[in-house]
Amino acid sequence: MATIGRSKHLLLTVRLLPRLAAIVACLVVPIGATADERRARFNYMMNCQGCHQAGAQGLEGKVPQMKGFVGYFTRSEAGRKFLIQVPGSATAPVNDEELTELMNWILHTFSGEQLVDDFVPYTVSEVARLRRNVEADPVARRDAILQSLAKRHDDLASALTPTQQ
Repeated sequence: MATIGRSKHLLLTVRLLPRLAAIVACLVVPIGATADERRARFNYMMNCQGCHQAGAQGLEGKVPQMKGFVGYFTRSEAGRKFLIQVPGSATAPVNDEELTELMNWILHTFSGEQLVDDFVPYTVSEVARLRRNVEADPVARRDAILQSLAKRHDDLASALTPTQQ
């Protein structure tokens, strides 16, 4: 009987330990961070970090870099929409409020310097409306947006060169 009890305990420990570790890691945030920032960081870890990496550097040739780059998309309406409609965002297993927090957190945390000067954070209603239309060809759409931005912003042309990521 004691062996069965230990086996169940071990099984529960093995299943719960990774989840508990992720939650504890998420709670280690700078002093003064709000609950929304903690939740956004947690949602990034659980839904974005696997592909985009912990520092948002992406995987060259496979997954786009967000660090120091994703904020450029806010310089056009098409780019702003794209960030929510790209499949990884639109279909993320989070509700509209959480996706709103997550996207605003990503933009400020990883690409604040690239944001348009008069950046207005996403709203829950905007995200709810946009995510209903999932982008069917994100690579082509991304490249078209970046080409358009490069034409309109000569000073950004080298940073906005489309890639096949």
